[in-house]
Amino acid sequence: MTDGWGKRATSRIDRTQFGKDELLKSLGQQFNLDFSSYDQWQRKKPSRPPPPPKPKEQPLSFLVSRPIQSADTKKAVSYREKKQAVKLQEEEKRRWERITILELRIQTRSKTLQQYKRRIKELLEENIKLKSEIETDETDTHGGGGIAQLNANFSKELEEAQAELEITRSRVDKDLKVLEKQVADVDARLKARQDELRVLNSYKDKEYPVKAMMITNLMKEIESVKNSNQEDTEELEHIINTEIGKYEKERIRVTNDITRNVTEEAVGLMHPSLKDMALQNMVMKKEIEFHKKEQVALREANHALESEVDKMLRDPKTNIRLQMFPEFFPNRTKCTPDMDVVLDIPTQQWLPI
Repeated sequence: MTDGWGKRATSRIDRTQFGKDELLKSLGQQFNLDFSSYDQWQRKKPSRPPPPPKPKEQPLSFLVSRPIQSADTKKAVSYREKKQAVKLQEEEKRRWERITILELRIQTRSKTLQQYKRRIKELLEENIKLKSEIETDETDTHGGGGIAQLNANFSKELEEAQAELEITRSRVDKDLKVLEKQVADVDARLKARQDELRVLNSYKDKEYPVKAMMITNLMKEIESVKNSNQEDTEELEHIINTEIGKYEKERIRVTNDITRNVTEEAVGLMHPSLKDMALQNMVMKKEIEFHKKEQVALREANHALESEVDKMLRDPKTNIRLQMFPEFFPNRTKCTPDMDVVLDIPTQQWLPI
């Protein structure tokens, strides 16, 4: 009955807050507050042993004496009783310590709860005050002050946008006039080039085919007369070649004149600085070609000098020691690995006496 009541009482305690309690953390978790079991306070064995059974009295004809307990037996019984009493006092002391800790925890939680309630009340009052201020501001803004400010800002932004639009229009018109002028210049140059191309095409389509036909007819005449008169053929070939050369030179001259005229006009339209740059590039190109030729010539001269120096170094006539002291530096052939070694050691021979 007691065990069931203790479990029901401890089950009502909120144990989720024990881990966050500062008091238990300060005590170092040295107390175990698990009251889900009351086994540690239950009595394992009776504190006092049961009295020994009375010995059965044997029927005797006469009573001699009654057994008297000794002093040692009484002393052992009192010692066990004292030990059990000390253990019960220690358990009662631990129980009261746990009860005291629980009371302190309950008081601390009550104070914290009161502080939370006061804080909630303060926050509610502040929120109500802020809500009233916000509603007042919104009412004033909706009443006309905010709309007037928005209209003023819109008018100002509209004026700025219109001014920026006018500036952009003037800039675009100016750029458009410049581009139209450039397009007109390009059209004029294109028309001039088209006229020149028309002249070239007319020459190619009219004069050149006639002259090509004349050349073809002359070639046929040459082929027909070739077998009859060789000399006339050779003379005619010479005349034909001369005429062809003249016509080719004339064509080349006309083409060069047209090209030169076009080039001169294009160069005339160029900036003087570009002309100077082109002239300097031509001069630098000629100088680079000249220096490249000089480098090639110098390389060839260096190779020739190197071969001559190598030849002089290998020539025994340039060896001063060999020329001045030939007896100390005899000309001996070197022994190579593929040569046979012949031992020709001079030996002393006795005269036959």
